[in-house]
Formats: sequence, structure tokens, C-alpha cells
Amino acid sequence: MKERISLVAVDLDGTLLRSDGSLAPRGATLLQRAAHGGVHVVLATTRNPDSVQRFCRLLEIEDPIICTNGAQVWGSPDGPIWACYCIPREVALLIAQWADAHNWELSTTVGLMTYLRQRPGQVPGQIAPSRVIVPSNSEAIVGEPVRILVWQPKAIESIRSLCQSTFSTQCRTETYYSPDGNVQSLGIFAPQADKGTALALVLNRLAIKRRQVLVIGDNTNDLAMFLYAGVSVAMANAMNEIRRRADAVAPSNDDEGVAWALETFVLGQL
Repeated sequence: MKERISLVAVDLDGTLLRSDGSLAPRGATLLQRAAHGGVHVVLATTRNPDSVQRFCRLLEIEDPIICTNGAQVWGSPDGPIWACYCIPREVALLIAQWADAHNWELSTTVGLMTYLRQRPGQVPGQIAPSRVIVPSNSEAIVGEPVRILVWQPKAIESIRSLCQSTFSTQCRTETYYSPDGNVQSLGIFAPQADKGTALALVLNRLAIKRRQVLVIGDNTNDLAMFLYAGVSVAMANAMNEIRRRADAVAPSNDDEGVAWALETFVLGQL
């Protein structure tokens, strides 16, 4: 008999969140039902903890969270912190200086604070509880970052090459794509920071076997979690490579793909 799903690891952007950034309503409702039925619901995302905490409150779940692409793993939305993997400060500073020399924008997260390089007309300073505008990328390196994000096309190509050729043992890059295959952004993380490593840590802490895990995702960084899944589900809006490597393909994020996956693989066992 097929083993019962005990944990659902679900991505946010492009998966549980619709194209407008809102929670897919039926998917959210069914995740709550699964949680109330004793299934662990783990949000796994490149977003920072404060954003993940907000969605946990909306979903009324208290399970571990995987944030910043696995660079931060929390035992619950309020902690404790189980793991935090950082880019060496000296490496991050060299990347920031390279971006400053080319007038490129970075988003740099150190701890729970994200630093954004100043744009024309912006005034430096704190603009939100966890957001600060700084005059240069270099001034964002106030400690060891857990994440650096790049959006500008020329910056993505150049900084990815720099990281892979010069800092390959000190950081790693993740390239994020839209469903049509176009590059959306580049993430830079510590070498051991990925969603699969983070999910393995969660499974070990909760004493859950891989065959008891359902993973739902849409982008290349979700493939690392597929390795720790009894069942892997890709969204219809995912790239062809992601869909090919999944056990099943759900409808898109705008068509309640998460709800379909839960109905197909989880809710019948409750």
C-alpha cells in the first residue's frame, strides 16, 4: 500500500501564489485542511522570513519554514532558527564593488534586513521594518549576506560568470526563469544553501521519510527538493525541464494547481 503523505513542501511564487501575488484561495483552504489533518505544511521559498511569516499567519500554519532558497531554515514561523548559511563577507563585498563599478542594482539581505541600492530620486534610509535604501551596493555589506539578488540582464550574465569563475567554492548561483524560458533574476547564496538541503534537514528533525513527502514547485531551485520527495509535482506554468523531471504535472498557479495536487495525493488519506 502506498505510504501516507506526512509532509507537503510547497513553493510560493509561481506555485501557491497566483500571478497577481495573492494566495490561490482553494489551494490555501486545502493546505489548511491538510494541516488540521496532521500533515506538516512547509513553505519553501526564496523569499525572506518576514514575507514567509505573513503567509504562515494567513494559512494558520506553525510548521518549519524554508526561506531565502534554503539559506535560512526555521523550526516554526517564529523560530528557533535551525540553520543559517551565509556568503563570506569578503566575497560579498567584491561582488558589490563589481556591481557598483558597473552601476548595477543589487538586493542584499544580511540577517533579517534587506538593503537596496539607491535609485535616482530615492532618499537613503529605512523604508520598511526590514528594508533599507543605501547609496551603494558596497554599503549593504554590513555583515555576511544570506542572499544577493540581481535583476538587470547584463548584471546577471556578468555576476554569474564572476561567481562561477572566481568564487565557485565560496558561493553558488541560482538562475530563475519565466515559463517561456527567459531569465528573470539571479540569486547568490552560500554553497550549502539550497531547498533540497534545507528540506533534508527538516525531514531529519521531524523524523519523516522521503517517501512520505509531497513537493510542489515551478522553478529550477525546486528540483533540489524533488530529490527528497516521494511524489514531486510541477506546475503547468513551469518550464519544460521542470515538468519533465516531476512525477506529475498540476494545472497552473492561476488554475489552482496546488489544490489539484492536494486532492490527488493527500486529502484522500485524511
